[in-house]
Amino acid sequence: MPYNIPLNGWKIIFQTFLTILNVVCWLVPLKSKSFGENKLALSLANAFSGGVFLSLAFGHLIPECVHGFSSNTGGLVGGLMSNEATPYMLVLSGYMLIFFVEKVAFDAHGALHEMEHAQDNTNKVKGNNKKNGVAHTHSKDAQQQNSGRSAVILLAALAVHSILEMAALGLSDTFSDSALLTVSIALHQPAESIALLVAFLKSGMPKNQIIVFLSIFSLMGPIGCGLGIVVNEFADPIVDSIMLAVVAGTFVYVGATEVIPEEFEDSDNKWKKFTALMSGIISIFAITQYTMTLGL
Repeated sequence: MPYNIPLNGWKIIFQTFLTILNVVCWLVPLKSKSFGENKLALSLANAFSGGVFLSLAFGHLIPECVHGFSSNTGGLVGGLMSNEATPYMLVLSGYMLIFFVEKVAFDAHGALHEMEHAQDNTNKVKGNNKKNGVAHTHSKDAQQQNSGRSAVILLAALAVHSILEMAALGLSDTFSDSALLTVSIALHQPAESIALLVAFLKSGMPKNQIIVFLSIFSLMGPIGCGLGIVVNEFADPIVDSIMLAVVAGTFVYVGATEVIPEEFEDSDNKWKKFTALMSGIISIFAITQYTMTLGL
């Protein structure tokens, strides 16, 4: 290990860095008046991160968990998990878990649209107020209350996702795996934090309350990482592979169902977005292949 720091020590260092990055990504824009002006840069970064997560899932995590299943067939759990289709079905279960949380239980995508609709209505009310000289306070308050509730629902959905995402860092078995996952999460996390911040800002919630809610969201990362470390340290090795498969499914969901459709829904700058997406896929695949040649 570099500097003779144990692997779990590096995981804590990496997680501390990611938590600080998470806080900075929503706190600095919250304090900035010019936030959100460079939408193209945010969009390209989000498309790149989508490619990162797809490449990590299909080129790294899934092959690793399949290898884990093939080499851990002994014992009761290993015997039950000896079916060749099991790791792939667990990947699918990870995908469906996040799908259920975000689309069925909480309907995070619908919440975002609800908040956008509420913001448009609020702007219309403001325009009518200026035109007619009438204050529709109750209507505005009702819209902001609905948007605030939707923002909290979105927070809960992303919190579950963050715990599962960070569990992959805790489950990593080598320094190179930990560093690679840290880089990939760091590429994706800013877009996720900013998206959540925008949702709360659209709700009209006071900044002090927004800070409290987003601080809770930032704490989910250490919880997920700690969970992964505990499982990796004390549980049967096959449990590592099970959790890796589930986390790989969440990565597929983030890349294929969340990020890419969202960015390509708007046809503007589609070639730039596609280039950013492919850059994410190719760069992470190249890094993983290079680390394998080094025996890492």
